[in-house]
Amino acid sequence: MLNSPPELSLPTELKRVLPAARWQDVSGDSGAWVWQSQKYVVKVQPLGRLESLRTEQTKLRWLSGRLPVPQIVGYATDEQSEYLATARLPGLPMHHPDALLHALRNADLLARALRELHSLPIRECPFNQSLALKLRQARERAELGLVDETDFDAERLGQLGLGQLRVGQSAEQVLKYLVKSRPATEDVVVTHGDACLPNFLVSGEVVEGLIDVGRLGIADRHQDLALAQRSLIRNAGDEAAEHFLDVYGRQWVDASKLAYYQILDELF
Repeated sequence: MLNSPPELSLPTELKRVLPAARWQDVSGDSGAWVWQSQKYVVKVQPLGRLESLRTEQTKLRWLSGRLPVPQIVGYATDEQSEYLATARLPGLPMHHPDALLHALRNADLLARALRELHSLPIRECPFNQSLALKLRQARERAELGLVDETDFDAERLGQLGLGQLRVGQSAEQVLKYLVKSRPATEDVVVTHGDACLPNFLVSGEVVEGLIDVGRLGIADRHQDLALAQRSLIRNAGDEAAEHFLDVYGRQWVDASKLAYYQILDELF
Protein backbone atom coordinates (compact mmCIF):
# COMPACT_ATOMS: atom_id res chain seq x y z
CA MET A 1 0.00 0.00 0.00
CA LEU A 2 1.31 3.44 -0.92
CA ASN A 3 1.79 6.24 1.57
CA SER A 4 0.19 9.65 1.08
CA PRO A 5 1.17 11.00 -2.34
CA PRO A 6 4.09 13.39 -2.55
CA GLU A 7 3.77 16.59 -4.51
CA LEU A 8 3.86 15.87 -8.23
CA SER A 9 7.23 16.88 -9.66
CA LEU A 10 7.67 15.76 -13.25
CA PRO A 11 11.01 14.69 -14.75
CA THR A 12 12.40 16.95 -17.45
CA GLU A 13 11.44 14.52 -20.23
CA LEU A 14 7.76 14.77 -19.30
CA LYS A 15 7.83 18.51 -18.69
CA ARG A 16 8.80 18.84 -22.36
CA VAL A 17 5.68 17.03 -23.58
CA LEU A 18 3.08 17.89 -20.93
CA PRO A 19 1.72 21.44 -20.77
CA ALA A 20 1.51 23.28 -17.47
CA ALA A 21 -1.70 22.22 -15.74
CA ARG A 22 -3.52 21.96 -12.44
CA TRP A 23 -3.08 18.36 -11.31
CA GLN A 24 -5.58 16.58 -9.08
CA ASP A 25 -4.63 13.55 -6.99
CA VAL A 26 -7.04 10.73 -7.92
CA SER A 27 -5.02 7.82 -6.54
CA GLY A 28 -7.06 4.69 -5.99
CA ASP A 29 -6.22 1.01 -5.59
CA SER A 30 -3.89 0.57 -8.55
CA GLY A 31 -0.74 0.58 -6.41
CA ALA A 32 0.48 3.81 -8.00
CA TRP A 33 -0.09 7.47 -7.27
CA VAL A 34 -2.30 8.96 -9.96
CA TRP A 35 -2.77 12.60 -10.96
CA GLN A 36 -5.01 13.94 -13.66
CA SER A 37 -5.52 17.26 -15.40
CA GLN A 38 -8.24 18.11 -17.89
CA LYS A 39 -6.39 16.32 -20.69
CA TYR A 40 -3.75 14.03 -19.17
CA VAL A 41 -3.11 11.39 -16.52
CA VAL A 42 0.22 10.72 -14.82
CA LYS A 43 0.92 7.56 -12.81
CA VAL A 44 3.89 7.50 -10.44
CA GLN A 45 5.34 4.71 -8.34
CA PRO A 46 8.67 3.89 -6.66
CA LEU A 47 11.28 2.17 -8.80
CA GLY A 48 11.76 -1.54 -8.28
CA ARG A 49 8.12 -2.57 -7.94
CA LEU A 50 7.25 -6.09 -9.07
CA GLU A 51 4.77 -4.59 -11.56
CA SER A 52 6.50 -1.76 -13.38
CA LEU A 53 4.95 1.13 -15.27
CA ARG A 54 7.34 0.34 -18.13
CA THR A 55 5.51 -2.98 -18.50
CA GLU A 56 2.16 -1.21 -18.47
CA GLN A 57 3.42 1.12 -21.19
CA THR A 58 4.33 -1.89 -23.33
CA LYS A 59 0.90 -3.43 -22.82
CA LEU A 60 -0.89 -0.18 -23.66
CA ARG A 61 1.09 0.00 -26.88
CA TRP A 62 0.08 -3.58 -27.76
CA LEU A 63 -3.60 -2.95 -27.00
CA SER A 64 -3.73 0.27 -29.00
CA GLY A 65 -5.68 -0.34 -32.19
CA ARG A 66 -7.25 -3.47 -30.75
CA LEU A 67 -9.36 -1.95 -27.97
CA PRO A 68 -9.85 1.61 -26.69
CA VAL A 69 -7.03 2.47 -24.29
CA PRO A 70 -5.30 5.73 -23.35
CA GLN A 71 -2.74 7.13 -25.78
CA ILE A 72 0.78 7.06 -24.37
CA VAL A 73 2.35 10.50 -23.92
CA GLY A 74 5.63 9.46 -22.33
CA TYR A 75 7.54 7.37 -19.80
CA ALA A 76 10.39 8.58 -17.61
CA THR A 77 12.29 7.81 -14.42
CA ASP A 78 14.25 9.75 -11.85
CA GLU A 79 16.38 8.51 -8.97
CA GLN A 80 13.42 7.23 -6.96
CA SER A 81 10.34 6.87 -9.14
CA GLU A 82 8.97 5.96 -12.55
CA TYR A 83 6.32 7.96 -14.39
CA LEU A 84 3.81 7.02 -17.08
CA ALA A 85 1.86 9.82 -18.77
CA THR A 86 -1.18 9.15 -20.95
CA ALA A 87 -3.98 11.11 -22.54
CA ARG A 88 -7.12 11.25 -20.45
CA LEU A 89 -10.05 9.30 -21.89
CA PRO A 90 -13.62 10.60 -21.78
CA GLY A 91 -16.23 8.98 -19.59
CA LEU A 92 -16.65 7.98 -15.96
CA PRO A 93 -15.27 4.91 -14.19
CA MET A 94 -18.00 2.34 -13.73
CA HIS A 95 -17.92 2.67 -9.94
CA HIS A 96 -18.69 6.41 -10.08
CA PRO A 97 -22.04 7.22 -8.39
CA ASP A 98 -23.43 8.68 -11.61
CA ALA A 99 -22.47 5.54 -13.55
CA LEU A 100 -24.02 3.33 -10.87
CA LEU A 101 -27.40 4.93 -11.54
CA HIS A 102 -27.43 2.58 -14.55
CA ALA A 103 -26.06 -0.53 -12.84
CA LEU A 104 -27.64 -3.14 -15.11
CA ARG A 105 -26.64 -1.29 -18.26
CA ASN A 106 -23.07 -1.05 -17.03
CA ALA A 107 -23.05 -4.74 -16.10
CA ASP A 108 -24.11 -5.41 -19.69
CA LEU A 109 -21.37 -3.12 -21.05
CA LEU A 110 -18.73 -4.71 -18.83
CA ALA A 111 -19.70 -8.20 -19.99
CA ARG A 112 -19.52 -7.19 -23.63
CA ALA A 113 -16.20 -5.40 -23.15
CA LEU A 114 -14.68 -8.49 -21.56
CA ARG A 115 -16.06 -10.75 -24.28
CA GLU A 116 -14.40 -8.51 -26.86
CA LEU A 117 -11.11 -8.55 -24.97
CA HIS A 118 -11.29 -12.31 -24.46
CA SER A 119 -11.88 -12.84 -28.18
CA LEU A 120 -8.49 -11.37 -29.12
CA PRO A 121 -6.23 -14.05 -30.64
CA ILE A 122 -3.98 -15.41 -27.91
CA ARG A 123 -1.31 -16.23 -30.50
CA GLU A 124 -0.83 -12.48 -30.96
CA CYS A 125 -0.47 -11.70 -27.25
CA PRO A 126 3.11 -11.85 -25.93
CA PHE A 127 2.21 -11.44 -22.26
CA ASN A 128 1.99 -14.42 -19.90
CA GLN A 129 -0.28 -14.23 -16.86
CA SER A 130 -0.76 -17.97 -16.38
CA LEU A 131 -1.78 -19.38 -13.03
CA ALA A 132 1.69 -20.85 -12.54
CA LEU A 133 3.16 -17.36 -12.91
CA LYS A 134 0.51 -15.80 -10.65
CA LEU A 135 1.22 -18.33 -7.90
CA ARG A 136 4.96 -17.62 -8.16
CA GLN A 137 4.23 -13.89 -7.94
CA ALA A 138 1.93 -14.48 -4.97
CA ARG A 139 4.67 -16.39 -3.17
CA GLU A 140 7.17 -13.64 -3.90
CA ARG A 141 4.76 -11.00 -2.59
CA ALA A 142 4.16 -13.05 0.56
CA GLU A 143 7.89 -13.53 1.16
CA LEU A 144 8.52 -9.79 0.69
CA GLY A 145 5.75 -8.88 3.12
CA LEU A 146 3.70 -7.10 0.44
CA VAL A 147 0.39 -8.77 1.32
CA ASP A 148 -1.94 -6.90 3.68
CA GLU A 149 -3.09 -9.80 5.85
CA THR A 150 -5.48 -7.56 7.81
CA ASP A 151 -7.47 -6.94 4.62
CA PHE A 152 -8.53 -10.54 3.98
CA ASP A 153 -12.28 -10.58 3.33
CA ALA A 154 -13.62 -12.99 5.97
CA GLU A 155 -17.27 -12.57 4.97
CA ARG A 156 -16.62 -13.33 1.31
CA LEU A 157 -14.39 -16.29 2.14
CA GLY A 158 -17.14 -17.66 4.34
CA GLN A 159 -19.73 -17.22 1.60
CA LEU A 160 -17.53 -19.27 -0.68
CA GLY A 161 -17.52 -22.14 1.79
CA LEU A 162 -13.87 -21.67 2.67
CA GLY A 163 -14.26 -21.68 6.41
CA GLN A 164 -10.65 -22.67 6.96
CA LEU A 165 -9.58 -19.19 5.83
CA ARG A 166 -10.05 -16.47 8.43
CA VAL A 167 -8.99 -12.87 8.88
CA GLY A 168 -5.52 -12.74 10.36
CA GLN A 169 -4.33 -15.92 8.68
CA SER A 170 -0.96 -15.52 7.13
CA ALA A 171 -0.52 -15.04 3.42
CA GLU A 172 1.46 -18.27 3.46
CA GLN A 173 -1.59 -20.22 4.67
CA VAL A 174 -3.75 -18.72 1.95
CA LEU A 175 -1.07 -19.56 -0.60
CA LYS A 176 -0.96 -23.17 0.59
CA TYR A 177 -4.71 -23.39 0.10
CA LEU A 178 -4.41 -21.99 -3.43
CA VAL A 179 -1.69 -24.46 -4.39
CA LYS A 180 -3.67 -27.39 -2.96
CA SER A 181 -6.92 -26.29 -4.62
CA ARG A 182 -5.44 -25.29 -7.97
CA PRO A 183 -7.84 -25.95 -10.88
CA ALA A 184 -6.82 -28.82 -13.12
CA THR A 185 -7.25 -26.82 -16.33
CA GLU A 186 -7.08 -23.22 -17.55
CA ASP A 187 -9.52 -21.78 -20.10
CA VAL A 188 -7.00 -19.29 -21.45
CA VAL A 189 -7.85 -16.01 -23.17
CA VAL A 190 -6.35 -12.52 -23.28
CA THR A 191 -7.34 -11.06 -19.90
CA HIS A 192 -7.28 -7.59 -18.38
CA GLY A 193 -5.99 -8.99 -15.11
CA ASP A 194 -7.71 -6.45 -12.85
CA ALA A 195 -11.22 -6.26 -14.29
CA CYS A 196 -12.80 -4.15 -11.55
CA LEU A 197 -15.29 -1.35 -12.20
CA PRO A 198 -12.80 1.53 -11.72
CA ASN A 199 -10.77 0.24 -14.68
CA PHE A 200 -13.55 0.60 -17.27
CA LEU A 201 -14.68 4.05 -18.41
CA VAL A 202 -18.22 4.53 -19.71
CA SER A 203 -20.16 7.31 -21.33
CA GLY A 204 -23.84 6.53 -21.83
CA GLU A 205 -24.05 3.22 -23.65
CA VAL A 206 -20.40 3.17 -24.73
CA VAL A 207 -17.28 1.79 -23.06
CA GLU A 208 -14.79 4.59 -23.69
CA GLY A 209 -11.74 2.64 -22.63
CA LEU A 210 -9.82 0.24 -20.42
CA ILE A 211 -7.21 1.55 -17.97
CA ASP A 212 -4.69 0.10 -15.50
CA VAL A 213 -3.67 -2.72 -17.82
CA GLY A 214 -0.41 -3.64 -16.11
CA ARG A 215 -1.63 -7.19 -15.41
CA LEU A 216 -2.95 -7.83 -18.92
CA GLY A 217 -1.97 -11.15 -20.43
CA ILE A 218 -2.91 -14.72 -21.29
CA ALA A 219 -4.72 -16.32 -18.36
CA ASP A 220 -7.87 -18.21 -17.46
CA ARG A 221 -10.93 -16.09 -18.29
CA HIS A 222 -12.03 -16.44 -14.66
CA GLN A 223 -9.21 -14.10 -13.64
CA ASP A 224 -11.40 -11.37 -15.13
CA LEU A 225 -14.83 -12.84 -14.45
CA ALA A 226 -14.10 -13.33 -10.75
CA LEU A 227 -12.90 -9.79 -10.13
CA ALA A 228 -15.67 -8.26 -12.24
CA GLN A 229 -18.32 -10.26 -10.37
CA ARG A 230 -16.90 -9.26 -6.98
CA SER A 231 -16.64 -5.60 -7.97
CA LEU A 232 -20.23 -5.55 -9.20
CA ILE A 233 -21.51 -7.15 -6.00
CA ARG A 234 -19.69 -4.59 -3.87
CA ASN A 235 -20.65 -1.56 -5.93
CA ALA A 236 -23.95 -2.39 -7.61
CA GLY A 237 -25.41 -5.43 -5.88
CA ASP A 238 -26.15 -9.07 -6.60
CA GLU A 239 -28.63 -8.40 -9.40
CA ALA A 240 -26.05 -6.53 -11.47
CA ALA A 241 -23.48 -9.26 -10.87
CA GLU A 242 -25.90 -11.98 -11.98
CA HIS A 243 -26.85 -9.94 -15.05
CA PHE A 244 -23.16 -9.59 -15.91
CA LEU A 245 -22.68 -13.36 -15.91
CA ASP A 246 -25.87 -13.88 -17.93
CA VAL A 247 -24.75 -11.46 -20.64
CA TYR A 248 -21.19 -12.78 -20.72
CA GLY A 249 -22.51 -16.33 -21.14
CA ARG A 250 -23.18 -18.82 -18.38
CA GLN A 251 -21.73 -21.59 -20.52
CA TRP A 252 -18.29 -20.08 -19.91
CA VAL A 253 -18.67 -19.69 -16.15
CA ASP A 254 -17.34 -22.14 -13.55
CA ALA A 255 -18.48 -21.15 -10.05
CA SER A 256 -15.57 -22.93 -8.38
CA LYS A 257 -13.10 -20.95 -10.50
CA LEU A 258 -14.85 -17.69 -9.64
CA ALA A 259 -14.26 -18.51 -5.98
CA TYR A 260 -10.66 -19.58 -6.58
CA TYR A 261 -9.59 -16.48 -8.47
CA GLN A 262 -11.22 -14.21 -5.90
CA ILE A 263 -9.14 -15.92 -3.21
CA LEU A 264 -6.02 -15.57 -5.37
CA ASP A 265 -6.61 -11.84 -5.60
CA GLU A 266 -6.32 -11.57 -1.80
CA LEU A 267 -2.56 -11.88 -2.31
CA PHE A 268 -2.33 -9.02 -4.86
